[in-house]
Amino acid sequence: MSTVQIKKSLIVIVSAILSFLFALLVGAIIIWATGSDPMHTYSVLLRGAVGNRYALGESLIKAGVLLLTGLSFTFANKCGLINIGAEGQLYMGAAASTVIGVYAGHLPGFILLPAALLGGFAAGSLWGGVVGALKARFNCNEIIVTIMLNYIAMQFVSFLATGPIRDVNQTFPFSYTVAAAARLPRFLDGTRLHIGIFIALACLLFYWFFYKFTERGYRLQVIGKNRFAAEYAGINVRKNMFYILLLSGGFAGLGGALEILGIQFRIFENFSVGYGFDGIAAALLAGGNPLGMVFTSFLFGALKSGANAVQMFTTVPSDLVTIVQAVVIITVLMKVFSQMPSLLSRRKKAGGAPEETLTE
Repeated sequence: MSTVQIKKSLIVIVSAILSFLFALLVGAIIIWATGSDPMHTYSVLLRGAVGNRYALGESLIKAGVLLLTGLSFTFANKCGLINIGAEGQLYMGAAASTVIGVYAGHLPGFILLPAALLGGFAAGSLWGGVVGALKARFNCNEIIVTIMLNYIAMQFVSFLATGPIRDVNQTFPFSYTVAAAARLPRFLDGTRLHIGIFIALACLLFYWFFYKFTERGYRLQVIGKNRFAAEYAGINVRKNMFYILLLSGGFAGLGGALEILGIQFRIFENFSVGYGFDGIAAALLAGGNPLGMVFTSFLFGALKSGANAVQMFTTVPSDLVTIVQAVVIITVLMKVFSQMPSLLSRRKKAGGAPEETLTE
């Protein structure tokens, strides 16, 4: 990694730290206004996030899933697309890995586990491919389509958990548990930390290599910067948009598979704690920088892990963490909106309007 890249990564990390410090300050004011002690609350939050081996493991588990849903957004964003469907793609990936883990449980582990992981990736990819097909064929707005598909995916999982794959021996609507051979191995004693964190890091490495060293990655970046110029250069914009949304959805689907095969072992309604949307926030905060995404994903994962301790050991509700995350997102959006006039100016000069660039 060059000196310039390291410098950019450090800038992203420092920016993320400042955003979080500002968010924590706002949270402290709210805590104080409600009559609680901000220092005590934050000390509990910190202990719940990284205070011991188990807490650190929980933060890393969540960071791995957030990293994958963040990659789902960033991969498409590099091509000029905005994929807000990571939550739905995660749900579809989780559903597929559950079905494979339950109904193919007779297979040996060296076949079953990869099959369940690939099934999760494929299901998320197909869900992203629906968006890609609509974008390529009809130039549908991918933001609206992905948001709508999120709700369809969540309702589909609810249907599965309460019907076809429901464990009849359970009072609540849970699916049957996946076979032991389909579960991700854990490697740190006293924690639930599993090898999924390495899978997420491998995907991040692929993202860095793909966009930095491959011809297809270069073509996609050209499309993201100027679709009109890309078409003029002979790049098939529609085809590449379809492919990148397939790939983007796959990463979020893989995140859902990690959550099921590594932690939950069964699927149920609303099993995700907002991984899809929080992953997007972490990716935005990192600005698509690989090292920055590792850092911001861990920060958001630590917040999620620490929120449980805050709920248990203080009178402050865990919604405080949601407020902190919201302030961080607002800080990022303020930065984005401050750059919007220049971005729109460059887009206009580049002739990058979708209606103009996707015509045949």
